[in-house]
Amino acid sequence: MAAADPTSARSSADDGFERKGDNLKYYCVVFGILCAVIVGVAIHQSGELDEYRAANAATDRLLTGEGLAERSSSGQPGRIRDLAIEIEKMVNWYKQSVGDDADSGASISEARMRDAALRAQVKQAYASTDRDDPNRAKGYRTRSREFHYDPTTLDRLNELVMVIELMGRYRVYEMRWKLEEGKENSEPPFNRINKPVIRVGFRQPLSAGQ
Repeated sequence: MAAADPTSARSSADDGFERKGDNLKYYCVVFGILCAVIVGVAIHQSGELDEYRAANAATDRLLTGEGLAERSSSGQPGRIRDLAIEIEKMVNWYKQSVGDDADSGASISEARMRDAALRAQVKQAYASTDRDDPNRAKGYRTRSREFHYDPTTLDRLNELVMVIELMGRYRVYEMRWKLEEGKENSEPPFNRINKPVIRVGFRQPLSAGQ
């Protein structure tokens, strides 16, 4: 019987150790690459987090005005809230002068005025015809109309004026009324009035050639 070759046995063992060594090197290389990727992602996210924090801080300063002047040297708003207020004022001024899409007619709406009177618990008697007063020097025209009401009280008339003013476009240009006398106004608070008249109107820009 032939004896086992010790050289061949050592060669097989060496091959096994080399394969295990190669696998360990492979795992180490892969682990090193993963660590490098994780570190790179962490650094990138840390940089983005700093940018987000800086952006949030800047936004807070714009919203609250902390650390910023209320107005810049040019007089423009220095805060988002102030800018929003300025824009709202411009929109309201525009609506007052030319109206909006829901109320773009060239005349005072009698239906809307009757609705206002109903809300103020005042009865409308009749309305005059339209009045057109162009102001070419300033570039606008004023359209107005007089509305006459049945006898009521000063409180109701004041409430009617407030309702009209809150419509957004119409403005009360003139009020006329007469205080009742005698037994017609003999009970507190003695504010019965007769022949109340309100002149309501709005302005429109004049077009070229008008």
